[in-house]
Amino acid sequence: MPPTVAIPAQRYGLRTRTAVTEKTAPTAPAAPPREENKFLLLLLAAFLIQLFSNAALLVPALGAVRPAQTIGGLALLIVICQTVAGGRRLLLAPPDGYLLLAFTVACAFTVVNAVWPNYAFEACLDLVKMVVIYFLIVNVAASEAPLRLLLWTMVACGLFPALGSLWNWTHGANVEGRAAWMGFFANPNEMAYCLVVLLPIAWALAQNANWMGRIVLAALAGLFLIPIYLSFSRGSLIGLAVVGLLIGLRQKNAIARAATVGLLAAGVLAGSMYWSRQAGFSDIQGDADFNERLTTYQVAWSMYSQSPVLGVGLNCSSVAWPLYAPSESLAHHKWLITHNTFIQAFSETGTAGGGLLLAFFATVLWRARKVRRSPQTPERLRELGKGLEISFCGFLVCGMSGGYVMSWFPYLLAAFIGALNAAALQGSKA
Repeated sequence: MPPTVAIPAQRYGLRTRTAVTEKTAPTAPAAPPREENKFLLLLLAAFLIQLFSNAALLVPALGAVRPAQTIGGLALLIVICQTVAGGRRLLLAPPDGYLLLAFTVACAFTVVNAVWPNYAFEACLDLVKMVVIYFLIVNVAASEAPLRLLLWTMVACGLFPALGSLWNWTHGANVEGRAAWMGFFANPNEMAYCLVVLLPIAWALAQNANWMGRIVLAALAGLFLIPIYLSFSRGSLIGLAVVGLLIGLRQKNAIARAATVGLLAAGVLAGSMYWSRQAGFSDIQGDADFNERLTTYQVAWSMYSQSPVLGVGLNCSSVAWPLYAPSESLAHHKWLITHNTFIQAFSETGTAGGGLLLAFFATVLWRARKVRRSPQTPERLRELGKGLEISFCGFLVCGMSGGYVMSWFPYLLAAFIGALNAAALQGSKA
């Protein structure tokens, strides 16, 4: 016989204290979301739309309004007011959040030793914006419904760079014969890797979507593949292959796994047949672009060797290029970015900053894996955990051939993983 528990009469409107069993004990109705929380969610969705759409570039008049700063600042002000008033407990997502804050502080110190202090200072301000959005997402999307809404918004927003790149491609507005768009996506590599990390999220959302939602997500994923290929970004295509392989291995049955791997192999074969960029995957040793990237690694190492404590300043490796690059490289390029996120971090922010960023990335990946594998995590959230873990792995692979320390997307993915962890803890206690 199940044990009895005493239920407060006032809580359920009873006149007397009644002993009831655990099986028949009534549950309190879930409190409806507060209006200010709905508003915060809408603000974050609007921020994602603005970020992907480059609204200030499409509509120059919006530049005076500064939509990104306005939206983010308003959301931050609301969260601060709620926290001060006692209506919200601020989530700092330790240790991930603490590591990100420590990395931001380390970056601020790099301004002292930067080759261009003002440029490094402006980069630090941009990083602070990313950190603010990180904590806003962790605090606002700390349950399943808002988390799904923001993930749906981000995947749908992938239409902006995808369609924008295809529009430019069809109208001949390319970057050395490679598809790209504008703003954050004016670099073909950044445009492609952004779409790569959206694909696993679309796959994860489809696991619990209705048939219409699955059709929409499948159409978006298929559309994203076109500009990824037309970017001719070798690093992003390798990231795409890794993402596809991991999605295949995460399928629930052997037939689905085999089919996914087979489609991946067919895609690799078909892509190699229509590759039109001069720089390909053959004759790597004689590839000028590949050797150029190796040169950026050597130059970045020189920067780190001469400034191992503070580096050359956040985001300053490109402006420091002429000071460290060999003369034969300077004859072809006045400046170049470091084509590796991890080497870039050490060259720009020194040992402390680079170490903290690597620790942050490792902790985020560990957290995503932990949430996905925990038996206490509700099944629906585990599916999201699979997608976000694969997305972050895709970023790490793409980051091996691209300098993305100051890209928004690793911090957005980390924020969603932090929010997922909070939602999983909440779900396990329900």
